[in-house]
Parts: sequence; structure tokens; C-alpha cells
Amino acid sequence: MSQQLGDVINQARRARRWSLRQLAAQVHKEDGTSISPQYLNDIELNRRIPAPYVLRELTQLLELDEDHMLMLAGGGEAVVREYFETHPEQKEAVVQLFRNAKRRRFEDWGRLNRIVESESREGK
Repeated sequence: MSQQLGDVINQARRARRWSLRQLAAQVHKEDGTSISPQYLNDIELNRRIPAPYVLRELTQLLELDEDHMLMLAGGGEAVVREYFETHPEQKEAVVQLFRNAKRRRFEDWGRLNRIVESESREGK
């Protein structure tokens, strides 16, 4: 069975021996108020997906990988949308990349990511 967002948050909280109330008091919404223990419980039981700001706070407090947590929350689409908003001229090329990857059954995204990171560091 695949890992779910709430399970990861629950395990990380328990590993720190924090109660729902203790963690909820440390997590703030955009308006600065703390989330409720009930809301956190719903997240941990996979009944609710936290707002992006709350997810970021949880990720930082629990020292979890932000990209992994975003993907578990179904945020991959949001990342792509954000990229398209800042690079609208690349939409066609990105769509073509994914179509080609699917057609050729490409699966080594880690290698592709390393190539992009390497070229970014080299200033290409």
C-alpha cells in the first residue's frame, strides 16, 4: 500500500513524542492563528488535505521533505501550474516532453533531474 500524507505526519509527530495538541499549537495558518487539534487529527486520518501554508509549516516542524510531502498532498499539479505561470512560453515544450516520456516509457526522472541540476550549477 502506498504511503499517505496523514500517515507520514502521524509517524513523524509520534517519533517526537508530541501530542496532537502540542503540534497543533505550533502550526499556524496564514492569519497567524494556530490550527486546531481536530484539524490536525483529520489530516493524520487522511480526511483532509492541509492548505499549502499549513503543509509547509508541518513539513518544517517535523523536518520532512517538502517535495515529497507536496506530492503526497497531490500538489504536483500546483507546481506545474506555477511553472507555467512564470514560463508560459515553455508550455508546449513541457507537454511534448511528457508525451514523449510516456510514449517511450521513460522512468528515470532522477537522472533527468540530476542533469538539469548539473547544468544549472554550470551556468548552462
